Order: sequence, then structure tokens, then C-alpha cells
Amino acid sequence: MQKLKMIITTLFTLVLLLSFSTSTYAATVDSVLKAPEEGWTRFDDRAPELVYSKDDWELLKYDVTAADYNQTVLGAKHKKKSEIKFKFEGSKIRLIINKSHSYSKKVAISIDGKVEYFSANNETWIHQIVGYEKLDLKYGIHEVIIWTETPSENVVTYDYRFDAIDIDGSLVDFNYVEPEVPTTPDPEQPPVGRAILVVTMTTGLEKEYDLPMSDVNAFLNWYDARDVGTGPAKFAINKYSNNKGPFSKRTDYVIFDKILTFEVSEYTTN
Repeated sequence: MQKLKMIITTLFTLVLLLSFSTSTYAATVDSVLKAPEEGWTRFDDRAPELVYSKDDWELLKYDVTAADYNQTVLGAKHKKKSEIKFKFEGSKIRLIINKSHSYSKKVAISIDGKVEYFSANNETWIHQIVGYEKLDLKYGIHEVIIWTETPSENVVTYDYRFDAIDIDGSLVDFNYVEPEVPTTPDPEQPPVGRAILVVTMTTGLEKEYDLPMSDVNAFLNWYDARDVGTGPAKFAINKYSNNKGPFSKRTDYVIFDKILTFEVSEYTTN
């Protein structure tokens, strides 16, 4: 009985360890990945959103593609550019390819104009291997172009074989153009009314002020009120841009009885 309990305990521990190792496994470059990981979607080499350069690729026959994803793969013809273009929406991408000792050691990939390189060369022939990955893109629409930078030096038939793409979003039409976000123009500012107020004192002294119309109207209202005997005897005028020196504010006071005449010359500013 004791021995049976030990066996059951050991088996249970092994199951837990296997479950833990499986859940924490994450694919990396040069690892075989026969199905996309959780959160990823795989698109086969025949996806209609993929644009291939004309006459640079060969559709391989079924008898040599049984180990490839969806049993299809494309061969990049030797000494051809073998370009692939596509756009996708997402933030991560993996290229699933074949690797072999006879394949190119330098394949280029441009993502949004930034070029990097990966190798399709390996000592043994391997199918459905992660040849390249990029995991830190900003989520959005990205343009990808892949091409053979350096042809294979030990070519048998192809520079390499392209199988599929894993992304965390979806492929989009290569001719898709993101719509421009319309910008709201700043509302047109109405003209600002201002005036030059020239006050001539009984002494002949002229005082000139460049004021907003609100201040000028306040002056006129004060003058009219004082003219009929109401309101204070003096009026405070803010000197604004004429404020000279280390003062927080300068105010000119005009006395009603000392005013001989005044002139208002209105103008507007935008």
C-alpha cells in the first residue's frame, strides 16, 4: 500500500512538472513551431494579402511539402530578389521558414523602413522553424518587405523556402492606406476692438493710452455719469504696455474737473 502511494505521488509530481514546463514554454528564433502560440494567428504562404515579386518564386509540389505548414511552401529562386511585401495590423511578427545547409545566410526584412537580417542556413534541413521574430513594435499598421540579400553559396535548388507568418493581429491589403486623422482647425478669433484714447487736460497736457474697447467704454460711462453729478471724481486708467520699471502694475488717474477734451480713435486687431 505504501509503495502504491509513492508511485501515485511520483506520477502526480511528474504531471505537474510537465504542465508547468509546457505552460511556460515560449518559442524563440531557431525553434520549431508547428502551430501559432496563444494570442498569435498563422497565415499560410498562400494568403492573398502577400505580394510576391513576379517569376522569383516556385510553388513546390506536395511530395516535398508534407512537413510544411498546411503542406505548402514557396521556394525562393537562386540569384533572384525573391521579394515578399505585405502589411499587417499588430505589434509582433514571426517568419516561419525552412532551414538547410544549402540556404542563404543573409535574408533581409524591412519593417516600416528599418532593415534587419536573418539566416536561413542550418546544418540540417528543418521545417516550420522560426527564422525571424520582432516582438516590440507599436501596435498598428506595419509595412513589411522581405528579400534575398545574399544568394546561397551552396545552393541546391533554392536560396531558401518561405512557409508562413505568425502575427498577433491580422494581415491587411498591401494597398491599404491609413486614413489621416482630421485635425480640428482652431476657431477663427474675432477681431479685438481697441482704441487710442487721448485726454487733453485743462493745462494743455495730452495723455495718450492704447486700450481695449472695454476700458475705453468704462471711461466713457464714467465720464457721462460724472457729467450729471454721479460717480467718483477720478478715473483709473491701466497703462498696460506702458508699464515701465519693476512695477507689477501702473495706473494713471485722471480728474474729471481737469479734463478739457478727449478723443477716441478705434481700431481692430486679430
